[in-house]
Amino acid sequence: MSDPLTLMIETDAGLAIRRIPNASALADGEIQGYAAEDAIRNAAATWGMPDFVFLPEQQRVGGGVRELGDGLLLVGDLAAVIQAKSRTDPTDKIERELSWLRKNVEKGLSQGSGTVRRLKLTNASMTNARGRTVPVDGNNYTWLTVVIIDHLNPPLGFRPPPAPSDIPAIVLLRRDWEFLFDHLRSTRSVLAYLLRAARAGDIVDLGGEPRRYHEYALADIAATPDPVAPAVAALVEAKDTSIVSSARAPLAPAGHDDHPSHVMLRMIMEDIATTAVPAAQEPDRLLMLAAIDGLPVDQRTELGAALIRFMASAARHTGTGTLIHSRTVIPNPGEFTPLLFLVASELSDTSRDALIIRTNLLHCDFSAAVGEWEHCTVGVMLTPSTVSGRLWDTSTSALWGDPGHSPELLEQMRALVTEAAVQPAAST
Repeated sequence: MSDPLTLMIETDAGLAIRRIPNASALADGEIQGYAAEDAIRNAAATWGMPDFVFLPEQQRVGGGVRELGDGLLLVGDLAAVIQAKSRTDPTDKIERELSWLRKNVEKGLSQGSGTVRRLKLTNASMTNARGRTVPVDGNNYTWLTVVIIDHLNPPLGFRPPPAPSDIPAIVLLRRDWEFLFDHLRSTRSVLAYLLRAARAGDIVDLGGEPRRYHEYALADIAATPDPVAPAVAALVEAKDTSIVSSARAPLAPAGHDDHPSHVMLRMIMEDIATTAVPAAQEPDRLLMLAAIDGLPVDQRTELGAALIRFMASAARHTGTGTLIHSRTVIPNPGEFTPLLFLVASELSDTSRDALIIRTNLLHCDFSAAVGEWEHCTVGVMLTPSTVSGRLWDTSTSALWGDPGHSPELLEQMRALVTEAAVQPAAST
C-alpha cells in the first residue's frame, strides 16, 4: 500500500499541510470488486445522503440485460454514473499495471457513456440506499461519468484518456473519492466540483485529484466575488441582509470551525428523509432534499449556529403567542434555490401558517424577480419536540412552478406577515 498523500499548500495565511489518508479498508469475506463498489457507495451515503445514492439495476436490452453502472448519484438536476474498477493481486511490474489501468479505464468510460445513453432512451425504476424506488428519466439530468479505481499501489504517471463521448467524464482513485466526500460532506457539492473539473478539460494524472481540488480552492479564494444579481437586488435590499460570497471549492474541510453547528443541516435533512410519506411522493422528497443540499458548504456552519441560537431563544419564551425566528437565503439565479428556515416556540396554527405563507411569498417573489418558475423553494420549521428524546420536530413546505396566486392573495399574505411581525411574541 502506498503512503498517505501529504500536500503543502501556500496560502495568504501561511503554509498549510493537508494529509489525505489512504482509501478505507474493504470489508472482509466479500469478493474484492463487490467490496470496492460497496465502499464507494457507502462513502457517498455516509458523508453525503443515502437518498442520493442509487444501487445498480439491470435493464433489458434486446435479448439480454445490461447493468446500469455500479451505482448512480442523483441530486436535483445533477447525476453521475459510477463505474468501479478494482485491481486484484497487483504486481510490481509497472508496465503490467499501466496496461491494466488503460484497459479498465477505457472500459469504464465506455460503460458510463452507454448507461447514460440507455437512461435517456428508456426510463428506469431505481432504488436508493434507503431502499426507496423512484422513476428515473435520464433526460432530466446533467450527466457525468465517474470511473473510480481501487488499487493498493497504482503506478505513477498514468494519465486517463479523454471522455469517449460528449458526456463529461473523470477518473480518480477511491482514496480521492473518499477525500472529496469527507471534505465537502455534500453530494451536490461533490458532483458540482467533479463536473467543473471534467468540463475544464485539464486531465491530471491518476491520484492527482486532491492537488487539483486545492488548486481550485486557492483560485476561488483569489477570485473576485460575484455581485448581487440585479434580478434579486430589490429582494435583498428589502430585508435586513448580510451579503456573503461562497467558494465553490472551499479550502477548509466542512465543519472544521464548529462541527455541532455544521451538522445541524444534515440532521434536518435526516428528519426529512426519515419522515413517512406515500411512495408516490418520494420524488418530491428527493427534490426537497436536493434543494437543501444546494446550500453552499461554507455557509452551513453559520446557519446551524443561528438555528441553535433561535432554538435557545424559543425554549426561553414564556409569553403568550408563538415566538418565531427566521432566516431567509436568497441566492443569485442559477446558483441554488431559495430557502427559508423558521424556529418557533411551539407547533401551532400560527407557526404552521407562517411556514406556508412565507414559503409561498419567497417562492413567488424570487420566481417573479428572475422570470423563471421551474425550481424548488423549500421552507423548514423547527419546533420543540413532542417526542421524548428528540430535540426538535421538523416541518416542511415546498413549492415548484407557478402556484397561480392572484396579486390580491399575495398582498393578503404580505399583510399577514407584516401584522405578525409587530406582535409582541413574534420575531423575524
